Amino acid sequence: MASFEDCLVDIVAPRLRPLGYEYEAHLYTANDLFGFCKPLGEAQAIVQFQMRHHLSESFTVNLLRVKADMCGARLSTVLWYVYGLRVYPVSDYWWSANEAALQDAVEKIAQYGVQWIEDFHAPRPWEMPAHNGQEFVAAVEVNLVPELQRRGYRLERQQLMGEVPYLYFVREFPDGTHGFIELQSVYSLDPREFQFDVRVQRRAGANPLVWAAQCGVSLVQLRWQARRQLKTAADAAAVAEAKTLLWRYADRAELDAQLRDALTQIERIGLPWIDQAIV
Repeated sequence: MASFEDCLVDIVAPRLRPLGYEYEAHLYTANDLFGFCKPLGEAQAIVQFQMRHHLSESFTVNLLRVKADMCGARLSTVLWYVYGLRVYPVSDYWWSANEAALQDAVEKIAQYGVQWIEDFHAPRPWEMPAHNGQEFVAAVEVNLVPELQRRGYRLERQQLMGEVPYLYFVREFPDGTHGFIELQSVYSLDPREFQFDVRVQRRAGANPLVWAAQCGVSLVQLRWQARRQLKTAADAAAVAEAKTLLWRYADRAELDAQLRDALTQIERIGLPWIDQAIV
């Protein structure tokens, strides 16, 4: 029976070679990673096949672009969240290690994967698109700023890596400490739905992103604790229950509604927690 590497050379290499990708034997590792490479100016594109031997042999495909930093994603994830193709049951898909599966995978690589990895401006499934970030800022200004300003909190903004806006409200107390209400986007691959949480903290410094021994608490935690009362079991069901307390939205109307609900929770739970916090 031919080895997986032999199958890659016989089946995948002839399909990718016309697209500029050559099999690089030195990229094979003991972890069963095999790579096809193509130079992209100062960068390098890599189509990487990753084997898994648990129960039965299977493989997945990683798309990588390497320069000073590295960009990469599963082929199946790109198909799901960039091209909207739900041809596989899950976004993190592993093919059975056989000839038919390799033929299927290499066709998807040639048609979609190469296009994505070679486009430096292609959407990245793990980043919020810029226009959605701007929409979030605008919605916060409309729905939260007026009421929280009346409570003594002003809106501030920092820019995180990837031009992601980090919004928070801050108020200085008479004892010199600062109260913070932070709006935190929650990681989600699916661009059809976004999630956010609200974090509250009180500390001596004026920058909420500087590490401190006491860094506050999520409103999800506070809401979850209130819902479960004295129950403390940290089982899978409890974790799943906590996740349902995140604010989710798909469009501007839902975002406005969720921010108004978040404001209610900030006033009911968050502000009293900040007022009573001990620094």
